[in-house]
Amino acid sequence: MKKIFLLFFIIFPLIQPANSQLRIGEWRDHYPYRQSISVTDVGDRIFCATEKALFFLEKSDQSIEKFSQVQGLSDIRISFIKYSLENHILLVAYQNGNMDLLQENKLINLSDILRSAITGKKTINDALFVGNLAYLSCDFGIIVLDLDKKEFKDTYYIGNNGDPMPVYGLALLNQNLYAATQSGILTADIDDPLLIDYNHWTKIKNIPGYNRKFNSILTMENTIYVNQTSTSNGIDSVFNSNGNQWAFFAQTKGINHSLTSGNGRLFISSEKSLSIYKNPGTPEYYIDNYGWGGIEPWHAIVDEDETLWIADHKNTLIKSRDYKSFERIAPNGPYFSSVFFIHSNHNTTWIVGGGLNNLWGNLWRNGETYWLKDGIWESNINNKVKDFLRIISHPAEPDHIFISSWGYGLIEMQGKEVLNIYDKNNSTLQSTSYGENDVRVFGLLFDRNNNLWMTNSLVDKPVSVKTPAGDWKSYWFGGKIKGLTLGDIIETPYGDKWISLSRSGSLFIFNENNTPGDESDDIYRKISVVDQNGKAYQDITSLVADLDGNIWIGTKHGPLVYYSSSGILNGGNATAQKVKIPRNDGSGLADYLLSTEEITSIAVDGANRKWFGTRAAGVFLFSEDGTQEILRFNKENSPLPTNWITAIAINQESGEVFFGTEDGTLSYRGTATAGSDEMNQVYTFPNPVREDYRGPITITGLVGQANVKITDISGNLVFETESLGGQAIWDGTNTLGERVHTGVYLVFISNSDGSKTFITKILFIH
Repeated sequence: MKKIFLLFFIIFPLIQPANSQLRIGEWRDHYPYRQSISVTDVGDRIFCATEKALFFLEKSDQSIEKFSQVQGLSDIRISFIKYSLENHILLVAYQNGNMDLLQENKLINLSDILRSAITGKKTINDALFVGNLAYLSCDFGIIVLDLDKKEFKDTYYIGNNGDPMPVYGLALLNQNLYAATQSGILTADIDDPLLIDYNHWTKIKNIPGYNRKFNSILTMENTIYVNQTSTSNGIDSVFNSNGNQWAFFAQTKGINHSLTSGNGRLFISSEKSLSIYKNPGTPEYYIDNYGWGGIEPWHAIVDEDETLWIADHKNTLIKSRDYKSFERIAPNGPYFSSVFFIHSNHNTTWIVGGGLNNLWGNLWRNGETYWLKDGIWESNINNKVKDFLRIISHPAEPDHIFISSWGYGLIEMQGKEVLNIYDKNNSTLQSTSYGENDVRVFGLLFDRNNNLWMTNSLVDKPVSVKTPAGDWKSYWFGGKIKGLTLGDIIETPYGDKWISLSRSGSLFIFNENNTPGDESDDIYRKISVVDQNGKAYQDITSLVADLDGNIWIGTKHGPLVYYSSSGILNGGNATAQKVKIPRNDGSGLADYLLSTEEITSIAVDGANRKWFGTRAAGVFLFSEDGTQEILRFNKENSPLPTNWITAIAINQESGEVFFGTEDGTLSYRGTATAGSDEMNQVYTFPNPVREDYRGPITITGLVGQANVKITDISGNLVFETESLGGQAIWDGTNTLGERVHTGVYLVFISNSDGSKTFITKILFIH
């Protein structure tokens, strides 16, 4: 199946800058462009593939541009890239068998292999270009692709009895194809019309270890070079042949990822070194260090200027002109792709990459923290503490953050510097009975008085608080939640704290009456999670309070809501409600909101709308009351790499919504922002509105739910709306749906009672 997309900002000849201001409805990726796997020369650009996406370096000005699913790629988990100079096509192959061809201003997706009934792995491992044909080495055999017609021509199964067999590379010498396979090297005449018949392929037996795995092969100066890989002793061997006899060429310690050639040299990219040969024996250059860090090359090429380019799995893209000094080239991004939780505040977004297993046990991941500020990602990896679960910033100090960990207590940081690690020895946090210092902290909350609350699982006093003065206190609560597993903690507008007892299908509510040090006036209540139909829910996956103080919880069977939450602590009705969505088909029936989906995350935007992340269906945006679906994003209709969403957070100042997935983070510029107390920072974007602009025009910095009227210079009403939180959207048309004429337009803004007003202008060019 062939899908062709016109890319108006495609790599040929232009890509939209990745760091430009994000417009309403636009996406951007936040992948870790670090673990490079393949590099190719496209003349004026060097393209590098990482496991998640591509980027290229413009040779003329050394600028870097990203290219991922956001810009049009059809998939993630790239296996390799290769450029056909003769056909002017960049081939992008994926581990699942999917494939993109990038040519001029088009991206052609070929998904036939992905969608085929072939059993087992479908990875495309390499490509050999011969004229207008591409011979694809796949995990099941060989496929021939016609690059002119963009159609698959033949499939060769060359294993015993025509069985599928992994092919890792192909080379051509004297009209003979050579295939490096899982069990030896096979050869056949490329002009043989019966290559589809495995009997027409012959195994080469005059090479030592001829039945072993050969994972890379190429032709250079009328000589075949092939790598024989070994997983037993960790030593790979390279052999060469003129088409008759085979001879030993070189041996390396560690698995060789690829063989490449250029400028009369052979490049062997190994686990910890790059060996460059002109003749057998001692390499002309042996690179095992860049002078500033270790080396992990997967692929290397030389361009027409004799510049060396290395796709390094640890250091992204490496450039060298003399093979002695090395420059690292990389787009900005977080260090790793794992996302367990996202927090956004102070116009900064933080991510932690820890997690737990299904039984709430440790994964033993190093402490991973990433943060995006002013468009730049920074990362901090701490191998002394493990399994970070939540992160929160101090309300008054943007760079002052606290991180909860499963077993290592509470980590306090200022930027990248660890200030304190709080455990049973220097705080009221307690250790479980499983270890000497097994302090399991999960939920974090700064209340309105800047007290830091946290949940501490499987202990006698499972809630602790750290006051702004640095004093600590832990709470017994009459033993109501002693020894239980505790999840998140949130606060309502009334000062009530809600805690999810995630594994027991319960919630715990308390209010310390603004006296953290005095337990005598505390009130608390534990409730079971039961809906209006009497159904009980065991696993609580998320917990959030909306702008009206309603409590929304996520479960494995959809979301539930507690309305009038202020009365529950005082003995009120503690029944959760499933939201009914009328079918509006005349039947009078209704369906429950997302009742078939496991909810993984809930976030509330500035307009009090609800964003739901799910385990298997992507992301949903629903109206304030949850009865109207506004947006739905999944792998099929958006750049999301998977339908499993691990976390959601919203930058309430910009309206950018961040989605964490098992493959990394992406974000989408939403239409709602948090309302401001005053309108002293109102601005419109874009302004002026140019004649070629057709996107949304945003008016932001408003008070919540402001009335916005737009008139022409004569006072005629053109448009009127209510802001979504602190932001209003205009599409540039009048009340008749016609695009407005060139001129200056006045924007009149007021709050609900008219006590706060503001006037601004928009220059519109038709």
